[in-house]
Order: sequence, then C-alpha cells, then structure tokens
Amino acid sequence: MLCILVHILVIVSVTTADALPNTKLLNDGKSIPIVAYGTFGKTNEVEIIKPAVINAIEAGYRHIDTAAVYQNEEQVGEAIVDVMSRGIVTREDLWITTKLSLDVGTREGVLPSLQTSLKKLKLDYVDLYLIHSPMNLLNVQEYDYLNVWKGMEDIKKLNLARSIGISNFNSTEINRILANSKTVPSVNQIEVNPIYTNLDLVAYCQSLNITVMAYAPFGFLVPRPYLNYTTSVTFEDSVYKRIAHKYGKTTSQVVLRYLIDRGTVPIPRSTNTKRIKLHFGILDFNLTPNEIYSINELNEDAKVYNFQDESFFAALSEYYGM
Repeated sequence: MLCILVHILVIVSVTTADALPNTKLLNDGKSIPIVAYGTFGKTNEVEIIKPAVINAIEAGYRHIDTAAVYQNEEQVGEAIVDVMSRGIVTREDLWITTKLSLDVGTREGVLPSLQTSLKKLKLDYVDLYLIHSPMNLLNVQEYDYLNVWKGMEDIKKLNLARSIGISNFNSTEINRILANSKTVPSVNQIEVNPIYTNLDLVAYCQSLNITVMAYAPFGFLVPRPYLNYTTSVTFEDSVYKRIAHKYGKTTSQVVLRYLIDRGTVPIPRSTNTKRIKLHFGILDFNLTPNEIYSINELNEDAKVYNFQDESFFAALSEYYGM
C-alpha cells in the first residue's frame, strides 16, 4: 500500500510545464515524446519493419525505439529516409532511440558501436542512446557497465547522442552509476505493465528525475508463446472495460494511457496498420488517480522478460532468432 501511495504522489508531482505538447521533459532538458513505437521482433522478419515504421510515422508517432541487437536498424533507417523524402516529417520532428550492442563491455567500444548504428540508421545523431543491459549477457571480456557509461558520456559530448540512458537497470546498479559519475541517466527503459507494475523501481527512478520508458506495455495480456504462464487477467477484465466505456476507448488504449499517466513512456509494438493507429490514439484523455490505483491492483508480479533466468534467455534467443 505504501509504495502505491508513494507512486501516486510521484505522478501528481511530475510536471511537463516546460515540455512541448505530448512530450516529457528529461533531466537534461530535452523533450521526449510520451509514446514510442517499438520495433523488437523476430530477426528473420525484419522486412516487415520498414513498412511498419512508415505506417507508424504516418499515424502520428514521432518516437521510434530500436536497438543493435534487434538487427533492424537498417530497415528503420530506410523508413526514416522514406518519410523525410516525402515531406511527412523533418529530422527534428523525430526522436530516435537505439541501444548499445550487447557485445560492448568497455568505454572504448561505445563510439564504434554507435557509429555502426548511425550508419545503418542513416543518421548523423540519435536522440537517445541506451546501455541495453547491465548484465554481461554475451560473456564478453572486461565487461563493466560503469566503464561503458563513461563511453556513453563521451558520445554525448560529441553530440552523436543528444541524450544517454540505461535499460534493465535496478536501483543498486543505478546507484553505482550515480556514485561514480557526474551524469545522471536521462532514461531507464524497463518492463512495466499492469501485470508487472514494477511500482518500486518506477517510483525510485522518478524520485531521481530519471524518466522510465515502459517496454512490454501489455505484459501477459498478449500471447508470449515462448513462455509458460497464463495470467488470470485479460483485456476483458471489468476494470479495463469500465474505464474504456467511460472514455470511449478500447481496453488496450486504456492500458497504454495508464502507463502514460503513471509518468512512463510506453513502447507498444505492432505491425498491423489498424493497431498501430489504435495504439497512438491515446493522447486525448487521462485516467484519474483512482483508476490508476484500480489497475495497479491487478498486478501479479509476473515479468515477461526475466534475464536472470538462463533458460528464459535461451528460449527468447531461439524464438526471436537472436
């Protein structure tokens, strides 16, 4: 109960008075769009990414999230070239987030990895660059995320990344960066959804003015064929349906708005044109604190992406062809 009350207080205290419309102000002064289009998927299906990103930008998305490990930065870059060449957006209209390759474990490896991503994305800079994980998932030699963070600071000084941040970091790992660095991460991208509310870590990040990007925003509300878990909650739950009816929205739109109104930046992902448009149609309503609380109560502490479990990582890698 205490963490829920604290979290609601954090939501109330978040201000976007100095941010552009439908953006959040980061701790470095940059304004990040409050919803992102996600591109994570099977690496043998990357050909669907270019048209999907084009559809997303045409639908109104201005924030695209990718990563070196997704193996689709080239397709994202081709989509950006397409929409810019047709005058739909300028580079300044877009916010592009990508993540450091998992095989980089030293300060010296950060710049070459980013340069590779920039070449694939066909960009001169990215808006946000993240350390993908504090864990040495590929067992590279000399891995130290604190040393890597110094490399992140280097590329920010070079203006190759306008903002820098982290992903999948817990409070202990964040504290190690804070104790040994002058730069506070602008973002921590972590799993947050109604089935895994992650209240404590979200509240902790927000107490440090670190913006949370919420991946897997639907959690186990959508199929996860590589995992054996069945949630007791579905999109047809009365809590979602009641709120959806009140605002004239779908239950999936309610879930995404719930994440925005908790002060996070959700990253929905779909290649279906209808769903892409649907997921973006969440900017014209707000949930009340009581509605946020009622959705928090559906939490099952069921995490989709448990990187601490070796068997999970093996199943994930096999399913996505990583």
